[in-house]
Amino acid sequence: MHFSFRFFLVMAAVIFMPAVTFAQTSETRTLEEKHFAWGVEIGTSIDVSGYDSSTLNGDVLIGYRNDLFNLLGVGIGIHHAMGSGDNYIPLYATLRTSFSKVPKLFFMSVKFGYSFNTIGDADTFGDTNASLGGGINLGKSRKFRSYLMLAYEFRHFNKKHREIVSIENQNISMMSLTLGFNF
Repeated sequence: MHFSFRFFLVMAAVIFMPAVTFAQTSETRTLEEKHFAWGVEIGTSIDVSGYDSSTLNGDVLIGYRNDLFNLLGVGIGIHHAMGSGDNYIPLYATLRTSFSKVPKLFFMSVKFGYSFNTIGDADTFGDTNASLGGGINLGKSRKFRSYLMLAYEFRHFNKKHREIVSIENQNISMMSLTLGFNF
């Protein structure tokens, strides 16, 4: 657990420092004029596979935005399982788009990456994770944008890792609800 938490703190600092520096030097530009974007998300994922892996989630994102992409970038998070106390630290690529250069109310979100997992007494190990969902833009100003997303997520465990943590299925399916903010 301590290794995973330290890793998360270091990665968050690496991601946030350029964002804070950039935000201080470009305060006169509006959200639409910036091509650099960063954001934070909080949410929950409900395990629909029955493995007691429902999580509280916190994520930090950084990337590129333009008229077509709400965000094209990378993210890192910490997802803490409420029932078992397990931790998942996903590192992923993300794409959010409404498939239009004109601002739209709804958008699609795709994530694909690798998750560092600390499950039970097992050593930290990792496997793939992915998410596909849709979102609705809640509010927008010159400096930020807020949104709500509903997505299907899965975590894939290879055979070796399934044996370590006594999981029968190779995939855990989850539904997630996320509130996010882009700056």
